[in-house]
Amino acid sequence: MTDLGTRPGRALRRAAPALLGYAAVRALGLLTLALWSAARDKSAYTLLTARWDALWYTRVAELGYGYEVRLPNGDVHSNLAFFPLLPWLERLLSALTPMSYADAGFVVSLLASLAAAWGVFAVTDHVYGGRAGVCAVLLWAVLPVGIVQSMAYSESLFTALAAWSLYAVLTGRWVTAGLLASLAGLTRPVGLAVVAAVWVTGAAAFVRERRDRRNRRDLRDRGETTTTGYGRDPGETTTTTSARDQGQTTTTTGDRNQGQTATTTGQPDRSKATAVTGEPDRSRAAGPPSGRNRSAADAGGARAVGHAPETGTASLTGRAPDTEGVRTPSHSPGIGMKAGTSVRRALGMALAPLGTAAYVLWVGHRTGKGPLGYLDVQAGWRNGFDGGYAFARFVGDKFTSFPSALAGAGLIVGVALIIWLYVICVRQGQPLPLLVYAGVVTALALCASSYFGSKPRLLMPAFPLLLPLALALSRARTRRSAAVVATVALVSALYGAFWLNGSGPP
Repeated sequence: MTDLGTRPGRALRRAAPALLGYAAVRALGLLTLALWSAARDKSAYTLLTARWDALWYTRVAELGYGYEVRLPNGDVHSNLAFFPLLPWLERLLSALTPMSYADAGFVVSLLASLAAAWGVFAVTDHVYGGRAGVCAVLLWAVLPVGIVQSMAYSESLFTALAAWSLYAVLTGRWVTAGLLASLAGLTRPVGLAVVAAVWVTGAAAFVRERRDRRNRRDLRDRGETTTTGYGRDPGETTTTTSARDQGQTTTTTGDRNQGQTATTTGQPDRSKATAVTGEPDRSRAAGPPSGRNRSAADAGGARAVGHAPETGTASLTGRAPDTEGVRTPSHSPGIGMKAGTSVRRALGMALAPLGTAAYVLWVGHRTGKGPLGYLDVQAGWRNGFDGGYAFARFVGDKFTSFPSALAGAGLIVGVALIIWLYVICVRQGQPLPLLVYAGVVTALALCASSYFGSKPRLLMPAFPLLLPLALALSRARTRRSAAVVATVALVSALYGAFWLNGSGPP
């Protein structure tokens, strides 16, 4: 599993196959774009750095906020719609180097895309294992709109911050998660999805802590005591239950990595003790992904079970089935592990929304329209959130003639596929922060009231939707997986070159 906090060098070596594969896919896309653009007498570099939103970001970096374009129909396109972190980085890099703002934006996006790929690998490695992590990164690279990852756009930067914030939540690093979520909130409006993931997971952890305290209090009232601790290995749990009336003590230790259990039962005769250690039952094959790792019941009939959630149940931060078909025990990081965890969790939750809140409030102050001023800026672009009504009308209008009806049918199939993938994520028991994040990103993308052609690009940060496909791909033979990825990568490269030399990402 990726352990960036204590062994960054080892974590980078573990992610190296995924990063090399990602770089190869993106190099193929850029080479294809260069050849295609040259054949059409266009500059591939201009398409990547000085078109569409890239121009808006560089203008913010160069001139600051306040630039706007008034259209003949009365719409006002203000650069206040673009969040500031990418322009800030462009300005910083341009000040430190001879690069132009456009060059700086391109470099930031290239570096951010590698950081995003590493983040996607780290999250997937934590949940499903390294092989699935490599597949997830490659699938994210070969998305039809994957060429945007190499453009001077903010998608790569946002995905990097979001992925690493989610990884921090999964590993119990709450302050880091909050800081990264705050930076994600300075990058794109969809930073709200990262904030939601941090808040919902943190709130669920507090509820679980309160429930555990209540359960311990009830046990004390019944004359029993229960303690739960964690060994040096993060996967080890030790539970001790003492029944005062019977004079018995039962201790169960579960080792996530070895699958071992140790049970010690003390009888009322205090001069004697019986120790029973259960080694892994090597005569039994590893269970399927939906199975559990169970510890054996002791002689008195007590059973301790440590496992990740059942299929169809989201864990707070636990690991889902790995590629070998073994579901490993899990606990929520930061729950009952050490003093001060609740304080750090609360601090992380407090930090998470600061980026989004600060920029939205600043825009409201600048426009003189208060906290809702940013919504007015978006309205000038004819953009908003209407629950998907405008998008549904857009799809319905496609069926007014035969050629466009095919496009309408394709859109319906695409939306159905996205919803189906999310349902699979839920059924496979993905950790709660991933489900919240992917759900909010998907809802904001599909329910926006304008720029329908941008929806595939807006969905690109929702990488948890790819995890079911990555898991399936990781279970296939290596040759078959490589052939699938190579074929899709070539198609994606051709489509990206065609797309940028045509209408491009609006």
